[in-house]
Amino acid sequence: MNRPLLSDSYYYIVLEDYRLDVSIGIHDFERAKPQPVTVSLAVAFPRRDHYADRITEVIDYDFLRTEIAALVHDRHINLQETLCEAILKICRNGGAKGAIVRSEKNNVYPDAQSVGCEMSWFDDGVLRKA
Repeated sequence: MNRPLLSDSYYYIVLEDYRLDVSIGIHDFERAKPQPVTVSLAVAFPRRDHYADRITEVIDYDFLRTEIAALVHDRHINLQETLCEAILKICRNGGAKGAIVRSEKNNVYPDAQSVGCEMSWFDDGVLRKA
């Protein structure tokens, strides 16, 4: 996942290739059973000038896995775009100032590793100016 450079006041928390079984898709055969989906994200948070090396000083990134797992549990999602938008909302609600989210179905085409969707949003001032 390519990530734009952040201004010096921000940093990314990265969750790469988080594997889940998700009930996703518009076709009847996709509704029959969950599909393997990989989710990757880079989430921008404000940096501090100094860290005291305690979890209370930073974002506990376990919340990303927990919230994403809860999002897809016991629910059907038609579109990967819907999944990405919902994950972006989780990031916003968790205090992020920007994020890139990618969803990939891994077993769709025999001649492709995956097919997916990628979305992003960043508040003003988060990205480094060119």
